[in-house]
Amino acid sequence: MKKLISLLALVLFLAGCETRSISDSGYREPYGWNRPANPLYRGELTELDILGAAPRLEATEANIAKALESATTPKLKRGDKLLLIQSGAPVPDNAMMEEASRYFSVAPFSGIPPEDKSGMAGSLRLRAAQGGYRFIACYWGVLESAQLDKEGKAVSWVPIVGLFVPDQKQQMRIRLKALLLDVATGGWKMLTPEAYSDAGYNSRWTREAADQKLVELLKQKGYRSLVADLVKD
Repeated sequence: MKKLISLLALVLFLAGCETRSISDSGYREPYGWNRPANPLYRGELTELDILGAAPRLEATEANIAKALESATTPKLKRGDKLLLIQSGAPVPDNAMMEEASRYFSVAPFSGIPPEDKSGMAGSLRLRAAQGGYRFIACYWGVLESAQLDKEGKAVSWVPIVGLFVPDQKQQMRIRLKALLLDVATGGWKMLTPEAYSDAGYNSRWTREAADQKLVELLKQKGYRSLVADLVKD
């Protein structure tokens, strides 16, 4: 009977979870899981918001073959001017700006999705060109957590929530991806840096502080890895 009750409690706990974006990574109080922690958060951009959707009439086999023949892969060099966007955020996180600015001339740009996205991709490229920015980089990120039993074995990966069971270890993971776009040619590539994880215990009194400390630690690791990929590639 006790095992059944424990299993039901675990199922109910997992059912209340949700994904936490790096742009909405603030601590959530219990029963506030469905509300954004960041009042400015209005969702995420998509890859097609940055690249633009190809008109249906142009998506022919001949045009696809032609695009493959002429495709170019953007390559950043140190000192290049880069327009940087964090999906879902009014400006990129400070840790990302500081890391990217070590290698590139960076301009922060809003990643808050507009109500009307029509023509967004073309307008973005034009504005970047008018400022002399040859490249646009937009990045996305998700924080996840796993609840561990007393033996340290992972039960399952679940979207992050702010709530802890006392004496239970929380392991957190960050997964990032970035789209690098050549403003002049429209050529692009996707980067998926290494996923990083870390863990820690907390109590009801240190819940929020421990949560945010772990979030910031993982962001710093993830952003260093992402910028290193931009420099390397």
